[in-house]
Parts: sequence; structure tokens; C-alpha cells
Amino acid sequence: MSSSTAAEKNRIRKMMLERRNRISATEIYERSRLIQLHVLNSRQFLNSGTVGVYFPKGTEVRTEEIIQKGIEIGKKVALPRIESDEMEFYQLYGKSFQEDNLIMGKFGIKEPIKIGKQINKMDLLIVPGIAFDNQGSRIGYGEGYFDRYIIRTKVSFSLGLGYKFQLVSCNLPQSSLDQKIGGLSIETGMLVF
Repeated sequence: MSSSTAAEKNRIRKMMLERRNRISATEIYERSRLIQLHVLNSRQFLNSGTVGVYFPKGTEVRTEEIIQKGIEIGKKVALPRIESDEMEFYQLYGKSFQEDNLIMGKFGIKEPIKIGKQINKMDLLIVPGIAFDNQGSRIGYGEGYFDRYIIRTKVSFSLGLGYKFQLVSCNLPQSSLDQKIGGLSIETGMLVF
């Protein structure tokens, strides 16, 4: 990645995180409910057998309703776990989602205990992001975990979750390793690229 691309991504990342971190807990909850509802009603979710979902940290869009509903209707729901320098997804077991069954992992993100089945094929992968554009590009936290996972795993459809203000009108700078997502769910609906 060129130094100018990296610098521009860092500038956008910093600006968006500052804005996102000003959202109140009530706003996060209300906006996240709408964003998750669009996912739960989408054909991508309804037709999927295996769903990989991030567990939210800080002001990220919440995912607990997606996780719970997926488990309730019999989908294989998996959460990511960082192992060495890679991310792996492990299936959650049980009839309901229990946050208590997660442990604090790298970067202060809750992860599944490594007892579930490792998932190597994903019908729907729900990814976090800091900024998104209308071409399916996203800027994450800069570590490349989701990008590398998409490259090495069979992912049928990847879907970002973000607040409406995180969708920018310009094309985001991208490196050769960045992977485009297939869609984005925001408060006003779901976009498919």
C-alpha cells in the first residue's frame, strides 16, 4: 500500500471514529435495531445456513439481535476469534446467545471460547467498518483480519453494518489487499453493490 493511500485511510478513519464516538448509548441502541432489522429481513440472511457475525465493541453497530435470531431459527452462527495473526470463526452452541460464554480477546473484543466447531465456509459474513462507499469498499481498523479471512475462505456474501453517516459519497482509497463487501445495512435500508 502506498504511503499516500495509508495516510488518506488513516485520516478518514480518525475523522469517522471521532464522529461515531460522539453517538450516545441510546442512539447506538435505536439505530442498531433498525440496521439489524434490515439484515434479519434480507434474503441474504433468510437464505443463509451459516452466518459469521462480529461482536460489537464501543460504538460499533450492535449485532446481538442478529446473533440471537440466527440461533433461534437454527442457523449456524459463528463469531470471530483472533489466533496468532489470523481470524477464525467458531460456531456458537445452545438455544440462546449468552454473552457470558464469551471471553475477552485481542484488542479488547469479546470472542467465543475455542470449543465450538471452526467454520471454513460462510453463507453470510457480517463485517464491521469505520467508513463505506457505494462501490462496496470499506475502511476498517487497519489490521486486515476480515480482508484476509474473505480471501482465504469461501464467503458467499459479505455485508457491512454502519450508521448512515459512515456511508461516504466519494470512492474510498483502497490497497490491493482490501476486499469489497457485497452490501451495507444502514438505518434507512440495505444497499447491495
